[in-house]
Amino acid sequence: MRRYIEFLDQHKTKLLILITMLVVLLSISLKDLAFEGSYRIWFDPSSKIMKDYDKFRSTFSGDDTFIVAFEDKEGIFREKPITTILELTQKFKMIDGVQKVNSLTNYQQIRSEDDDVMVEDFIYDSKEDLKAKKQIATHDKLILHQLINDDATATMIAVKLASSVGADEEVNLYVMKQLEQIRDEYEAKTGYTFYISGLSAITASLVNVAVHDALVLIPLAVVIVVVLLFLLFRDPIGVAVPAVVIVFTFLLVLSMQMLLGHKLNNFTVNIPSFIAAIAIADSMHLFLAWVYYKTKKITNKEAVYLALKNNFMPIAMTSITTAIGFATLSISAIEPIATLGIAITAGALIAFLLSISLVPAILLILNDEYKIKPIKFLNLIHSKGYGAFIVRHDKQIVLGFTFVMLVIGYGLTNLKVDSNSIKYFDKTTTVRSGSEFVEEKLSGSMIYEIILDSTKKEGAKSPAFLNKIVEFEKVLLERYPNITFTTSLKDIVERMHKVLDKNATTALPNSKNAVAQYLLLYSMSLPQGMELNDKIDTQERYLRLSINSNIQDTSKDLEMIDWIDNWWEKNTDYLATVQGQTSIFAYMQSSVMDTLLLSISATLVLVVFAMFFIFKNIKMLWIFILPNIAPILLVGGVMGYLGRSVDIGVAISASVILGIAVDDTIHFFSKYFQAIKTMSFEESIDYVISHSGNAMILTTLILSFTFSVFAVSSFVPNVNFAIVTVVALNIALLLDLVLLPALLSLFYGKK
Repeated sequence: MRRYIEFLDQHKTKLLILITMLVVLLSISLKDLAFEGSYRIWFDPSSKIMKDYDKFRSTFSGDDTFIVAFEDKEGIFREKPITTILELTQKFKMIDGVQKVNSLTNYQQIRSEDDDVMVEDFIYDSKEDLKAKKQIATHDKLILHQLINDDATATMIAVKLASSVGADEEVNLYVMKQLEQIRDEYEAKTGYTFYISGLSAITASLVNVAVHDALVLIPLAVVIVVVLLFLLFRDPIGVAVPAVVIVFTFLLVLSMQMLLGHKLNNFTVNIPSFIAAIAIADSMHLFLAWVYYKTKKITNKEAVYLALKNNFMPIAMTSITTAIGFATLSISAIEPIATLGIAITAGALIAFLLSISLVPAILLILNDEYKIKPIKFLNLIHSKGYGAFIVRHDKQIVLGFTFVMLVIGYGLTNLKVDSNSIKYFDKTTTVRSGSEFVEEKLSGSMIYEIILDSTKKEGAKSPAFLNKIVEFEKVLLERYPNITFTTSLKDIVERMHKVLDKNATTALPNSKNAVAQYLLLYSMSLPQGMELNDKIDTQERYLRLSINSNIQDTSKDLEMIDWIDNWWEKNTDYLATVQGQTSIFAYMQSSVMDTLLLSISATLVLVVFAMFFIFKNIKMLWIFILPNIAPILLVGGVMGYLGRSVDIGVAISASVILGIAVDDTIHFFSKYFQAIKTMSFEESIDYVISHSGNAMILTTLILSFTFSVFAVSSFVPNVNFAIVTVVALNIALLLDLVLLPALLSLFYGKK
């Protein structure tokens, strides 16, 4: 170590210039910084889920749709609201990327006139007999609970994107922006409040929220760190040392992301915050140790040497364990989490390298006359006598914590997982408020696409197949009251049959030929852009059944999906699969749970191995681990009692907490094992507190403020991550400072 310090002292200026140039050169790639929010980011392109969904898109032109809804309490069937719908329908059609628009006015009504079948727009202009139209609409099951509500005071317009561009974030963002501009124009013009929702709105909102967090919350987090450092140290060097490590590390990590072709998403946008959390811990311990030795009136170089010598191994080990915690996220099937895990693993190692090179190099620039301003907080814990206090009360402390952990831990039995995409957004966001309006006034905002396989070419026109759909819908609606609306090609066949065969005794025709004639007649009457290719495939084997469901926990969604598959398999000769972006997010639930369990398990095993490697004491491994796993269990228990669900953010926080919280434990034990060789147990605890206690408190304080910034994000998983992580890290600090020494006193203090 002495030779390393001599090397740094001789080449400190060159080293600082070289590292700075490297960072600047790599940072040029940040000019291409971009964001992504498509459903595609959540799964590997080669996964079965994505392959099946792509097949659905290619067959049925996808489900990329915006919903624009509004309410008129005096009734929709009046001149003003009908004029508004007519104008908006035309305006939305003119937006680039839009394939077709469905609204109350251009709903394709089927009726007969002089023995001719007419398929035409339901309302051409606002001068029609709207009372008569209302009478028809409120008794039409294809309009009611979809295009209008029961009392005909609310309506919605569906804006469907072309399948070729629906998955493109830029198209979603462009259309969303156009819709918002038209919304603003018509809100001023009509006085209505317009609500925007839909699957494409979710994609656009994911990107918009990520951009907001990157441009607002990340700079705010950096500013908070700098201000805290200045308030704590009131010395430029106290700000510069950790700030340089933080900034250089996240610039390098972000540059690597860009060079590897990754875009930022709602999770990787948090990279700077994670980097700040990791880098601040490394640099803080080194800096405070340097301050401690400087106050002993020794030379500056010697102070740097002693600070690095006594902290190198703990910092190295904490960096490795932190990297382990994040690296376990890379096993997640959820791509943004895996990418984040890899990025922060690299960040932890880069922060370590910069901490042991840049920090000493900067400090070595200072001369022996550089005076350290008095740092008043260095005695946050009065170390003298603290060990004796712990020894006197060790049994009470252990029993008290045990009781609390057992009581709170029971809440884990109530913990549940939820990955509903709408719940990812704060209630104030456009897409969340829009979805809740649609659900309250019109229909369920969650849309599932059931692909029904008749098993043979032209089998979708078979009356037996169509009658099975009727039977299925009846059972489905009885079993799942959350479902508010269903629609398929079967409904068109029913309507044609009713209009063409006045004497029909069945809802559907009895022959396949009749079904074929009805569909041919109907499709020939449709205007351009209203074809049936989104309802039936070209081979006429597969049929698409769309269902609208109210927002519910994904566990209920998955139960419904399994039930649908099983019903068709057991009760028919046909098959069914559930597709659509809503189901993709539902399928994520198992991946969230897998991420939670696998990352915690892998982190725990690797940390246990690291702890044994560091301290080589197998009998004390349980004490090494307990203060770090307990915060996760306690926070999980509280969430269970409060009825809060585990989402992606919480799943991430578990391994992060374990990876970062273990840092304090390593610093505690590294000082404890140094001291216990020559001191009594009480004196050893005092030594640990005086040498590491303040750094542990300060790093936790700064980490808490840094992560707390994301509690105001509009992306709910980020909010949950911030809350869970901050609470757990502070619990971990309390356990390290109180329970850990009490356990040592009770079980090993006399040895």
